[in-house]
Amino acid sequence: MTCKRARYKAFLVLAWFVAQLVIGTIPRSVAAMVTPKAAEPLDMTGAIQIKDPFASCHANSYDIMADLGVKTNREDISWTEIEPSPGTWYWTNWDNRIAGLKAKNMTAEPILDYGNLNVQNGTTHGNRIYTEHDIQEWLKYTNKCVERYYKNDSNYTKYWELWNEPNLGDFNASSGFWTGTDQEYFALQKRTAANLSAQFPGVQLVSAGISGHDPSYLDAMFAAGAMDNVNVLAFHPYSGLNYETLDTKIAEVKSVCAKYNFNGPIWITEVGMSTQFDPNATNFEDAYQQSLELQATLVPKVYCQALANNISYIVWYCLGDYNRGGNWTYYDWTWGEANFGLVFASNNPYKPGPYQNDILKPAGYAYEAIAHQLNWSKYIPHGVVNSILPSASKLRTYYFLKANGDIVFICWNSNGAPEQIQFTLPATGVQVFAAPSYKPGAATNYQVTNESSGVTVTATIDFTPTIFVMHMPSGASPVSIVINSQVTFYDISLLVVIPALVAACVIVFVVKFKGRREAKL
Repeated sequence: MTCKRARYKAFLVLAWFVAQLVIGTIPRSVAAMVTPKAAEPLDMTGAIQIKDPFASCHANSYDIMADLGVKTNREDISWTEIEPSPGTWYWTNWDNRIAGLKAKNMTAEPILDYGNLNVQNGTTHGNRIYTEHDIQEWLKYTNKCVERYYKNDSNYTKYWELWNEPNLGDFNASSGFWTGTDQEYFALQKRTAANLSAQFPGVQLVSAGISGHDPSYLDAMFAAGAMDNVNVLAFHPYSGLNYETLDTKIAEVKSVCAKYNFNGPIWITEVGMSTQFDPNATNFEDAYQQSLELQATLVPKVYCQALANNISYIVWYCLGDYNRGGNWTYYDWTWGEANFGLVFASNNPYKPGPYQNDILKPAGYAYEAIAHQLNWSKYIPHGVVNSILPSASKLRTYYFLKANGDIVFICWNSNGAPEQIQFTLPATGVQVFAAPSYKPGAATNYQVTNESSGVTVTATIDFTPTIFVMHMPSGASPVSIVINSQVTFYDISLLVVIPALVAACVIVFVVKFKGRREAKL
């Protein structure tokens, strides 16, 4: 009986101690973690200068490009278009393109690509250039293009991409972006780069944009010497509906580059998401609207992750929804290729209610906000001081310092759960772009409290990025953003409930062990 009383007393004492810990110390610690803190001096370590990274494929409306903030048009200058028959050269379309871009102070990134059965004699189909005759004809075409546009005005055509997605296609197939062997393509890129770099000193050559990120193909390309005389590595990290893995893909590409001591720029020359839909499906309007709004959330995710990884040029595929099947008045809404755009097709009768009067898709508004705010800014890796609450580890934060001293802060919660954050800055104004539409003035997930010392912003952050633009007083010293997060059930579980359960288990174990020991004695 005495042993039982002793064990009972010990249990009560330990239980009282744990209760004091749980209801006293830990909550006070939690409270300390979320006590609002002011901004701190900005740590500029590792800052990355952003220049003109905003580009789009198949961008033929120069007014819309300028409105969105597109700086460069990536476009095929395909062999069949330029040399429709042996020795006949057709330049009208590209002359007009260069003139239109120059008028808006924009540049071109031409893609030298694809076979030409009107000139080749080494193959009867597809995109395969491997015989000496065909290679010489190909080099003649590439020389003509670069001479006409780079030699005469290098400011607008400084970069030339060598083919498009040669890792898509089967050997000896009737169609595909490349229908020869991998080694045949590597040999062609090597010959082309050696020729152009010798003929046109200063020209910048971009590798073929690789479909996906395909580390094994990139490794083979480097090993074959196809990157000799090539200045930039390009890849296309399409990721379907989820771009949370883009960091990992970039890291894998960088790993291949490091293996071969390639220190040149790494570019994303295609990335995007299709919003295809079937107008004959039941309730297609809801699905279409959700697709449009999801596409919009991917724009800031792509640009934030890419720019933070020092990817200096990112091409959104593409400017507008279209049909490339030959009939430009007919649109196949179910065809993925036709619905990657930032801009609605002009004859789209199926726009969801919130967007019926819009030219831009929600992704277009998101692109416009990103491009106009981030161009010629700096990415500051240590610009955000995050909360130390466990839930804050899922909060992805990106800080950009504009040339005029304003701050652009972009964040989202990678686990998707809504989380309330708060931060205070000595700013004079706040502008917010947020899902679902990213239209100026349409965001509703935040509130701003104006104080004598600046502003306090409170916002609910979930899986969709929010873009905050803070106007800082002229001459003000740059400051960081200190995030104060709301305590969530996840935090309480990790900081209170789980420690309490562990402590209770330890108490039970100690009491039982002591009781057994006393019983033996």
